[in-house]
Order: sequence, then structure tokens, then C-alpha cells
Amino acid sequence: MATNADIAKAAGVSPAIVSRIVNGDSTLRVSQATRERVLRLIEELDYSPNVAARTLKAASTGVIALVVHDLTNSVYAEIITGAQEAALMHDKTVLVGEANEQAAGRSHLEELVAGRGIDGVILQGAGTRFDRTLERAARHGVPTVLLQAGDPARNVVVQLDDEAAGRVATQHLIDLGHRQIGYVGVDSTLLFSRGRLVGWRHALTAAGIDPDPRWVFDGGNKFDTGGNAVRKLVSAHPELTALVVANVAASIGVLASLHDMGRSVPDDVSMVAIHDIPLADHLRPALTVVRMPLRALGSRAMDLVCADNMMQAPALVRVEEEAPRLIQRGTTAPPMPAKSF
Repeated sequence: MATNADIAKAAGVSPAIVSRIVNGDSTLRVSQATRERVLRLIEELDYSPNVAARTLKAASTGVIALVVHDLTNSVYAEIITGAQEAALMHDKTVLVGEANEQAAGRSHLEELVAGRGIDGVILQGAGTRFDRTLERAARHGVPTVLLQAGDPARNVVVQLDDEAAGRVATQHLIDLGHRQIGYVGVDSTLLFSRGRLVGWRHALTAAGIDPDPRWVFDGGNKFDTGGNAVRKLVSAHPELTALVVANVAASIGVLASLHDMGRSVPDDVSMVAIHDIPLADHLRPALTVVRMPLRALGSRAMDLVCADNMMQAPALVRVEEEAPRLIQRGTTAPPMPAKSF
């Protein structure tokens, strides 16, 4: 493992400058090129600050870090609740943190992980630089479990039955009589998003419908990204009468954009979102969703990271106790007679 001095020597700066960059010191006056060079070397040489030397020496801290990418996202509430319930059974405390891609250097949470300031980490993966840094830091001995996204050939990944969720959502629309069904995904590079897309594709194929790849568009997991995606998708393919939206937060933006485009839901376009949140039942029309066992996901991840024999080998662990379930509300209906656009 590289030291502060190693990074300083390779970057041609003093150890003090390396320390200030690592700690995100906004008052430090160095060129952007120098800052980027130091950060790149931190990544390449696998540097971890010696947090352990600054913390009490103990075999166990009793703390598990649960890291997500957007604490305002209601989907995480159920995951966190499940993790907290399981943590009580293991006599652990949950430290909830948010991964911040905008930070100039390593976050305090990353230092805690690398320095064994916590007993384990559960990370809601999103394929970002922060994820990879945290994974690498955890390899210094901190048990780590990734939620939904990550490489199961290199990590322990706990996953829901995302393929089934995509299939259930699509089959509901097929059963209503829809044939032109689009798919608004999250991110095609992520494991869970690919799984939901596979479910969409399989349901269409089984019904004798050709899954046109032009009907697929990534929409992220936020209101605005979902809204932007559906505007592009529906404008390019006005023949679509229904949509599967792979993320419930994005689906709220989808619903708003369809309204702004003059497309009535469900008369002109039906839609099903994956995941259920309290807000979904209070929208107008209320949102038809596929409910996923998010609480069980958090609980299983906590059980794994706290286990005495926590698996060291990479593995994909599926949560299968509760199957994805359709909750039909107001955003789905049989297709209306075709219109001319």
C-alpha cells in the first residue's frame, strides 16, 4: 500500500500538499493539473490514509456504513429500514452516508473504510469512481457488500429479481392489449438495469412481439432525467402506447413530461414503474408499479456483512423470499384506438 510520502514523491509535491488534497482543503492553492495528478496517483497506487492510527484500537467498532448515492430518493428508505432492523439483531449501529462524486479528495467515510473505522460497508452501487475507490479501500480488510450493482466476479453483490420485475411490468401491459411498449431504463451499464431490460425483452418475445431496440432509452433515476428521456423517446416513436419505466423516481418525471407533451396517461400512454414509494399512490393518476422487496434487500445485505463467516469469495446473492408484485393503479389501461400524429 502506498504512503503519503510515496504519493508526494511521484507527484513532485510535498506530503503536506498531498494531505490537503486528500482532505479536500478548499483553501489550498495549487493548479488543477497538480490536483488531478495527485488524485490520479492516489487511485493508481492504492493510497489509504492511516485512519486506524487516529482511532481507538479495538477489534470491533460496532458500526456498519450504508452508503447510497442520493439520500433524497425514497427508494432508499425501505432499504435502510431493512438494514437497521437486521443491524439490531447483530448488535450493530448503522452509519448512513451519501457518496459524493463532487468531492475533490477522499471523503471521511472513505477514510473510515480504508482505516478500519467501521466493521463493514454496504454500498448501493452505481458504477461511479467513488464506488470503485470504496471497493478498493474495503479490500484492506473491511467486509463489503454491494447492493444491486457491481461485478459479482469481483465482489459480493446482493440483487433483487430484476428480470422478473421487468417481465411482470411488461406482461401487465401486454395483457391489457398493448403491443408497442417502450422501455425507459436507468443505466444500461448497471447490472440491475440490464436485468429489467432483459425481462422487458423476454415478455415481448414470449408474446410474439419483436422488441425493437429503438424503443429503449436510458432515463436515469431522477425526475428530470426521466422526463428528458421520455420526451426524446416518445417524440421519436409516437406509435408507443405504453412504457415500462425502470425507476420510480424517473417515472414521476416521465408522467410530468407526458402531461406537458399533451399525452394523456393512461388514455394515450400507459406506464408501469418499478419500485413502489408512498408518493406513487398520491399522484394523479396514481402510479401503477411493480413492488420490490427493498426491505428484504437491506436486511439480507446486513446479515451478510455481519456474518462471522462473511463470504470472502465474490458471489451474486439473490433475494427471492418475496417475488416482484404488480400494484395496479391509475396509469395503466387498455390502448385507445390509434390516433394520427
